[in-house]
Amino acid sequence: MPRRRSKTRDRIEQDFLDAIERLKDGRPQNPELREKVRKGKTVKINIATVAQEAGRARGLIGIENCRYPEVRQLVLIEADTPGVAPGNRDDVIKKLRAEIAELRMRHVQAEAHAAYHFDLRTKAEKKAAEYKGRYERLKAKVPAVEGGDQGKVVPIFPEQEQVDAE
Repeated sequence: MPRRRSKTRDRIEQDFLDAIERLKDGRPQNPELREKVRKGKTVKINIATVAQEAGRARGLIGIENCRYPEVRQLVLIEADTPGVAPGNRDDVIKKLRAEIAELRMRHVQAEAHAAYHFDLRTKAEKKAAEYKGRYERLKAKVPAVEGGDQGKVVPIFPEQEQVDAE
């Protein structure tokens, strides 16, 4: 049952507030929304569904400078829309603490990721220096042939050749 209409509130505003309450409770009166609930689907609280449930135009609460800014703010808070002005200090503190915790977690993950890549880079640089040294040593051993054809195959990894021979 809808709440009793208060004398101080506008009738349209009261319709929106009643619609929000019904949607929060999961008992919409709108036939389309009621059918969704009956099928087991969830009905999200947003500007469109609240306006549909209230039987009012969505433009009344749909834009920033609308006729019912308090109702719009309440709908956006219920919908957990980012960028909505909080209702009191506790909401601000809770939101900031959650944001700090998320940022700390991201920072730790970024540091671990950077350390992993730094380790891989260090290993790759050592291997590259080792291969370059081997190349230079082997290049010095092989005599230069005028035609460019070496004629003799020289192993890059001589220690592996010894292991294979055994």
